[in-house]
Amino acid sequence: MKTLIILLSIIAAASLQANALSIASDYLANDTLELIEGASKIYGIRLQNPSDYEIGIKLVYDPTFMKAIDFKEVYYVPAKTTGYSISFNITAPKKPGLYQVSYTVGEVEPSASGGLPIRLKINKGFKLKVIKTPDSLKPIQSPSSLRAINSPRAIQIKFGYLVYAAVALVLLIYMRYYGKIKKRKFK
Repeated sequence: MKTLIILLSIIAAASLQANALSIASDYLANDTLELIEGASKIYGIRLQNPSDYEIGIKLVYDPTFMKAIDFKEVYYVPAKTTGYSISFNITAPKKPGLYQVSYTVGEVEPSASGGLPIRLKINKGFKLKVIKTPDSLKPIQSPSSLRAINSPRAIQIKFGYLVYAAVALVLLIYMRYYGKIKKRKFK
């Protein structure tokens, strides 16, 4: 009798299937997303529902650095789905540093599998490393060119050239009309 109970327990345990919600996300080296200050990047997650029933999923996240694209109050993931995608726009703040970004995905209702009503919740997160804008990406302007553009003297010099050109033109016209410049006849 003892052996029959043990055998039935082993058969019952072997027939149980673990169908649970899972998440796959974009690969990040060292679990860190690196962005230049003020830059944005799309980060995606994929929900997987291996069960035989559709499940409702609620997404909760901190909107400080991330925003869900096409956000829904409840995402309905069909049965036997392996790639239900949700995308986030991750925006780096203007201050370099290391920040924590996280989100939670949880079942709204347990699946109708007839088992125990367990609502799964999965918390995930990653680090956001914000780096200073490299000099190679900054606009190229030398300090001397900035002084020339913003200097009143630069405008005076240009205006001075204009005055000299106007005086020379008036002088040439005057000499032409009053005969100071003689025309040469070529044979």
